[in-house]
Amino acid sequence: MEQNEKVTLQKLKREMEQMRAEYEARLQALSEERSTCEASLGDEGDRQKRAQQARAEREKQEKWLNEYVEIKLFKDNDKYKDDVYVAINGKNCVISRGVWTRIRRKFALLLDQSEIQDLRTAELMSGEAQRFAEQSRQRGI
Repeated sequence: MEQNEKVTLQKLKREMEQMRAEYEARLQALSEERSTCEASLGDEGDRQKRAQQARAEREKQEKWLNEYVEIKLFKDNDKYKDDVYVAINGKNCVISRGVWTRIRRKFALLLDQSEIQDLRTAELMSGEAQRFAEQSRQRGI
């Protein structure tokens, strides 16, 4: 009987070792799965944090662009006598020339950009006129 008990005990020990190995393998798999889930949640959390920061930055810029500034547009009795109409994304305003006017910064920036573009265009036209005159002189035209 003792031998039967030993065999059964040995068999039981083997089964327990096998069960322990399966259990540890399962724990390892669950641990890896959990790490993967946490990593993906961390990535999602980072994405959400970056999106929130971008939203906050956009709101800050929008607030800055919508602040009021004072400007005075040049006025004469010829080309620069009419009011100026400015529109950005469906928002618009009309600015009187020759008087100080409070407008949102985004409209003032647009006017500045327009002036810079006009200056660049005038420089380009002047340069092209000089080039044309020089080439005409060289060809005797």
